[in-house]
Amino acid sequence: MRLALSLLLVLAACAPVPADPVALLDEWLDVVRRQESVRFTVEIKIEGNDPRRRTYAGVQHINMGGGATTQRDVTAHSESRWGITDYRALILGDDTYLQHNELTLPPGKTFALLDTQGATWTWSYLTNLSLNENDYHPGSVFGDLDRGTLRLVEHADNRYVFSAGGVPHSGSYVNGDVRLVVEVDDEGRVVRAERSGPSVDRQREHRVAEYSQWGTAPDVLRPTREIVAKPAEVSVRER
Repeated sequence: MRLALSLLLVLAACAPVPADPVALLDEWLDVVRRQESVRFTVEIKIEGNDPRRRTYAGVQHINMGGGATTQRDVTAHSESRWGITDYRALILGDDTYLQHNELTLPPGKTFALLDTQGATWTWSYLTNLSLNENDYHPGSVFGDLDRGTLRLVEHADNRYVFSAGGVPHSGSYVNGDVRLVVEVDDEGRVVRAERSGPSVDRQREHRVAEYSQWGTAPDVLRPTREIVAKPAEVSVRER
């Protein structure tokens, strides 16, 4: 019995101690920056007096160094008191092609080209697409926490559980308990992240993100000209 107890104490003393929580987040963010692509699914639920739900699925090419072309293929769905929004956006370099339930396209056309020279209505959609990237980008799920209060509270194998005291918003922090659970693969790449905490409008937000095909996700293909409508050919349905 004494020998077994001594052996356990030795093993415990030799077990690697996880890095501090801020270092872990920085390490994962660095891994994200070094990857060329990823496949993702994200669900965000806001619970309270103004409930909302958003989902995203698709492919994003992240590291755009060395002259590589920006690539994103995102299918999104959102539900709120304002109604339901569905869209699919293909982004290649400076070109954005959009399917959206608010857009009516000519027969035979599948995507609208968001050419800012063609119609003023395209600006609001381009802005919304850019803002929505923060919802599904791999760095966003754990990169905007109050690092001064960040704590690693559980760790087993490749699963890490953190707590924090808030999330940044408008130059300060939205106070409230944040719980973050991150699972990584054997190469330190995030495969799942789940976060619960205060939303920016002081409700409760629950976010689940899953990532796969790090560095091997397929290229985003440009739609053929035959199925792309020019902005002037598109009518926008008013809410």
